[in-house]
Amino acid sequence: MNRRRQILRWIPAGVLIALALASLFLPTTALVFAQLIAMRSLLALGAVLTGVAFLVAAGGLWCRARRRPARPGERSLRAGLRTGVVGLVLLLVAGAHGGVLLARGVRESPVNADGTSAIGVLSLNTEREGADIETVAGLADDAGVDVVVLPETTQRYGQQLAEALKEASSAKGGETFAVFSASGIPPGLAEQGVDVESDPAYSTTVLVSSRLGEYRQVQGPTDTGFGAVRLEPADGDGPVIVGAHTYPPVPGAMAWWRSSVAGVTSLCSRPPGGLIVAGDLNATRDHAPLRDLGGCASAGEQAGIGGLATWPSATGTSWLGATIDHVLVDDGAWRGSGGRVVTVSGTDHRAVVVRLVADAS
Repeated sequence: MNRRRQILRWIPAGVLIALALASLFLPTTALVFAQLIAMRSLLALGAVLTGVAFLVAAGGLWCRARRRPARPGERSLRAGLRTGVVGLVLLLVAGAHGGVLLARGVRESPVNADGTSAIGVLSLNTEREGADIETVAGLADDAGVDVVVLPETTQRYGQQLAEALKEASSAKGGETFAVFSASGIPPGLAEQGVDVESDPAYSTTVLVSSRLGEYRQVQGPTDTGFGAVRLEPADGDGPVIVGAHTYPPVPGAMAWWRSSVAGVTSLCSRPPGGLIVAGDLNATRDHAPLRDLGGCASAGEQAGIGGLATWPSATGTSWLGATIDHVLVDDGAWRGSGGRVVTVSGTDHRAVVVRLVADAS
């Protein structure tokens, strides 16, 4: 009977241990679990804090055991053992989550592609054009970027940004930016008669520097969510550029989300030479559709910033949140050599700035 009681007392500890370990093996495309794994940094922080609390409690129980008579002290000792084991497992789980993020990179480096053979890419979801144009222009100009991808942004905002960039670069030779835009909407909303032109959330806008030559917009993929912009060099010499914004993983739209993220990664199955895909993909590298990038690589991870969060900016630090804004590149043509994740007022996303250099391998 006593042995049975001891086994029963391990059940709560076993449940907690199982839940902690399960966080490492979540079904990443299912509702709730998809949202949990996206916040891997918060899972790590929660496991650390809870693990430390359990170890402190275990220490208290062990101290109590030393001050009590044999039998009550033995009970406290066993309770402390169970509590301590849970605490240690939680810390190990936290280490596993944190290790993944550290491996992807959490160290920013200077980005300035201006005047070199490198290409600078900036991706920022402006949250329905809430980001200040002058702020975005200053960030793009300082980094010397050549490609700006703006989900939730109309062509009108893009034109205003292009004018601001032209003015900012006038002292450097008068670099100009061509502006391209596309809109898209889920089939269900289209049937309800929603006007995509009335809300920037349905539009994606891309700016391309004159330094890269003339570009033309061609039919973009239709299975990647909100408006996808596909650009090709007019003379055939230069990278193919795609600006994308997938559907979000919210109740009632999980199937749309899965298919739209898969639509983006399908571009990488046989990427055209020099492909650059950037935007708000509403998924982290932990989600199944983004795990296998085929012929592409994450330029953010190559640049050492793949573990920094791009959303939500309300966490106050890029160490906490989800890395859902990406720059993916043809891994036979480009390599990310520097990157930053920058907070921009007026939007709940952070900007991703990456410097791409030709891959010499």
